[in-house]
Amino acid sequence: MVIHMEKVVIVGIVFAIIAVGWILGTGQWAYGNVVGPLVNYSKLPKVEVTYVSAIPTANGTALRLNLTDVDGPDAYPASVTMVEIVNSTWHVFLNSSQLANYTVTVYQSPWNENKGDAVNWYSGFEIPLGSQGQFVLNLPFKLSPGVYELILYTPAVKPVEVSFTSS
Repeated sequence: MVIHMEKVVIVGIVFAIIAVGWILGTGQWAYGNVVGPLVNYSKLPKVEVTYVSAIPTANGTALRLNLTDVDGPDAYPASVTMVEIVNSTWHVFLNSSQLANYTVTVYQSPWNENKGDAVNWYSGFEIPLGSQGQFVLNLPFKLSPGVYELILYTPAVKPVEVSFTSS
């Protein structure tokens, strides 16, 4: 009876060591919470631009932006509160109310389901985690042909920069 009890205790201790090792190993791999700084990707949004095009219209320029949020909290959407368009001879900032006024359409991706991309005067572009939307802006000014930098400003994170060509 004593020998059998020792085997149970040994098996229990070995299982506990394996379980603790598994928990610490997966925590280190995913978040760096054992050695090194703790990384929590769900704290800050990460907006990415997957497509940009600028097409001249009769009254200005049609700007199409495909935006997605690949990291960040799921509780509230990422917001792009300001956009900067710049080249070597021209520079403009668009604040959140201008983004809301100039946006004529927001196309939703089929996987967005109940959380869709949107635009409003306070937050500018709103992009929920994992969604992708195309924001179509009718800018009241013409962009001359050439290469431009588009810079998106999201609170608390570094700006996102992408180049595009206006035809």
